[in-house]
Amino acid sequence: MKTISERIADFTLNLTFEQIPVNVIGYGKLLLMDTFGVAMANLEAEHAQAIRRVVTENGSRPVCTLWGSADQVQVAEAVLYNAGLIHGSDYDDTHVGGIVHPSAAVVSTAICVGEAVGATGQEIYEAIIVGWEVIVRLALSAKGRFHDVGYHGTGIVSSFAAACVAGKLYKVSRDILVNALGICGSQAAGLQEFLRDGSWVKKLHPGWAAHSAVYALQLAMAGFTGAKEVFEGEFGLFKTHCGFVCGTEEFENLGTVWHTPEITFKMYPVCHMTHSFIDCVLEAREKYEVEPEEVEEIECRIEERCYHIVCEPEAAKKNPQTDYMMRFSLPYVVSVALAKGKVSPWEISMCLARDSRIGGLMNRVRCVADDGKRNPGYFPGWLKIRLRDGREFVFDQRWEKGTPQNPVDLDAVMEKFSNNLEHFYTESQMKQLAELLQSFEKMDGAQPLLKALEIEKAGI
Repeated sequence: MKTISERIADFTLNLTFEQIPVNVIGYGKLLLMDTFGVAMANLEAEHAQAIRRVVTENGSRPVCTLWGSADQVQVAEAVLYNAGLIHGSDYDDTHVGGIVHPSAAVVSTAICVGEAVGATGQEIYEAIIVGWEVIVRLALSAKGRFHDVGYHGTGIVSSFAAACVAGKLYKVSRDILVNALGICGSQAAGLQEFLRDGSWVKKLHPGWAAHSAVYALQLAMAGFTGAKEVFEGEFGLFKTHCGFVCGTEEFENLGTVWHTPEITFKMYPVCHMTHSFIDCVLEAREKYEVEPEEVEEIECRIEERCYHIVCEPEAAKKNPQTDYMMRFSLPYVVSVALAKGKVSPWEISMCLARDSRIGGLMNRVRCVADDGKRNPGYFPGWLKIRLRDGREFVFDQRWEKGTPQNPVDLDAVMEKFSNNLEHFYTESQMKQLAELLQSFEKMDGAQPLLKALEIEKAGI
């Protein structure tokens, strides 16, 4: 019987572009547009500049491009930086059922390794789709347990997906890829302590995982061995990180069932667990013209798993001191949504967090852990607004935007793409980027895209 690593390796190395359904190919291009939009919006972000200084000052061999510039570093350093661009504002795509951000490690690794080996657009795109399918299945296998015990699931599983992406582009053997996956198991990390103090480490998780994956694959290519049952073994990933041994059911339909179209776009640059609550507040604002000064209390009921992430510790969530604490604070996002009528990247602001109007409203938000409001595999929102005049409004959104039950308007995806890029690119440049991404598999290689991403400001 095949191990999980062997199943993953066989799928990775044998998949051809012709085997991928047309709808998966088409949907994936929208994910690519979203990914590069959120990435390039972070070029001037402090965390990105910090990573950039480290990877450039190391003086590594110039092989792969730092997106937005002509500067190059070695492969592992490039994926670290480029993935940090994608995930840095928590605006990148999510597979809600798996509670994982798929594209940060997958796309950065594919573009970087593809550039290094001179792969065609079609070869790079094959590798991206492999990565999406692998990372989602690994996340689903954990059944949310990573988050329950204090791990960020993306930091755990990204290295395995990135190793598959790199392995396909390097065209390694099955044994090498299996060994690389075994090595990745000893790098599986991603603590969620940032939820308590709002520190930056989560921004680094996908990039660090991809960085370790590149080294794992290169070590395997040099003859280094890794655990063969790294997932299901007695001391494998699932037993040590989740407390149970996963079966192979999530990997039995690789290549016949496709999870890529389940990956959703984030319409707000905050924790996905809060999105339905934002929608409810915006509906209250629009439908009933509710103003912050009228509110006596906002009651938010959320399943316990999510409560610990976006509602605790209460004092820190109601007095956020960093951008990441704002992004993971249900009281903050609900309050800023009601006060400003939107939650865009510009509402993640210390000026707003210190605004007395919003601060006062945060103190009137009451979060309740309530597993009766669960909708397994989704991030629902139940919210009751009680006004000072005694009126009450109750909202119950069972499915977040981006699900089949609550689909996102594709015009909204395009608007998000434009909004993210307009600070650095002209309309003609944005149009060129969109055209390249929509015909990704027809490119001779990564260079046309990398050139189109280049801007003068990127070297600051």
